[in-house]
Amino acid sequence: MAGARFLDPASVPLRRHGDGGNIWATLATATQVIIGVVAFSGLLLFFVPVIDKTQQYQADQVELRANIDKALEDQQQLKLETEHMKTDSAYVEHIARDQLNMGKAGEYIVSFPPYQALPLTRKVVHPTPQNDDGDGGSSDAGN
Repeated sequence: MAGARFLDPASVPLRRHGDGGNIWATLATATQVIIGVVAFSGLLLFFVPVIDKTQQYQADQVELRANIDKALEDQQQLKLETEHMKTDSAYVEHIARDQLNMGKAGEYIVSFPPYQALPLTRKVVHPTPQNDDGDGGSSDAGN
């Protein structure tokens, strides 16, 4: 275990007993702490994009599952409508008349365009200005 001995502050050869420590032992400990922080930061920087990508994939998965559920509902509705068209002649007549604008022989088809509401507009009514010639309202042309 040469690596463990290398990183052990007690194995620093210039340590003096009795002074309370030496700068090399302190530097070795500080270096170990800095190496640990840098290694942890490197791992964190490596895994943050991976975590973000994973969260994005999970959000995409939720969206795709919602799309699948909607498609399954649409498929079920189409199967039901197809079954009605195979078995119910009144339903087929209803679809032919309302959606395809078809009619029986001798019938006239009258269709109206869909109603479109006009947007509401505000009209501002300004009072008309009074014609004031400055003579007090009387128009005496003879004086």
